[in-house]
Amino acid sequence: MIRNSNRARSSYCSVSKIEIGGLQKTTLIDYPGRLAATVFLIGCNFRCPFCYSAELVLPDKAKNQPRLSQKEFFSFLRERKGLLEAITVCGGEPSLNKDLPIFIRKIKKLGYLVKLDTNGSNPAMLKELIKEKLVDYIAMDIKAPKDSYEKIGGKGVNIDDIEKSIDILKQNKVDYEFRTTIVPTIHSKEDII
Repeated sequence: MIRNSNRARSSYCSVSKIEIGGLQKTTLIDYPGRLAATVFLIGCNFRCPFCYSAELVLPDKAKNQPRLSQKEFFSFLRERKGLLEAITVCGGEPSLNKDLPIFIRKIKKLGYLVKLDTNGSNPAMLKELIKEKLVDYIAMDIKAPKDSYEKIGGKGVNIDDIEKSIDILKQNKVDYEFRTTIVPTIHSKEDII
């Protein structure tokens, strides 16, 4: 799998070109109950100290790593039709990219289910994707209790956007899950309970 990044902290939908930093060709865990592939998009507005995809987020980690072109990615999807059921789109933070709906629409046209992994920082994008029925499943990371969000995600995290995203998922007819990575040196027992 290839993962990488050279984009610094981004603002909402500031990225206009989809950059693919990696592709996991087969996964049994990224889309519950489905045989899937996972595509990793570059860029994130958070700086979580426990990020497992830091090479998609931190420019100094990605300088010499190659990208996968959209042409290569969609060629792969066409070759795997009938074998794979779904595609998980993750990052970094995919919702920062204003072309995400176009990208997902192309995936859907090939007949795949689409799952989005998100940090929930762009409720407007989530709302658009759900309204246009471009996503079948959304997994949103809950990083920490409200008062600790900047400690985990970095300065500038807008907790109101996180709460809006939670409400959007709970009020719409899309399958979703909320998940948390527990890090003993960062989270306390009180955070979990």
